[in-house]
Amino acid sequence: MCAAIFDYNDNDFIMPFNNKMGIDSKGNLMRRLDEYVALDMNSGKFHYTSPWTEDDDDK
Repeated sequence: MCAAIFDYNDNDFIMPFNNKMGIDSKGNLMRRLDEYVALDMNSGKFHYTSPWTEDDDDK
């Protein structure tokens, strides 16, 4: 499990539950697209984030 990711668009934190998916404090599912970009699965909007690093255990 990774540390919390900061979402610059919402000034909120995303708690990842694997390398590709996480959930923010409002309950929105977020899908990691890149190290610094996530997709809000509820609204379809892109969010800029702090680094969302990959977990070495899943490689």
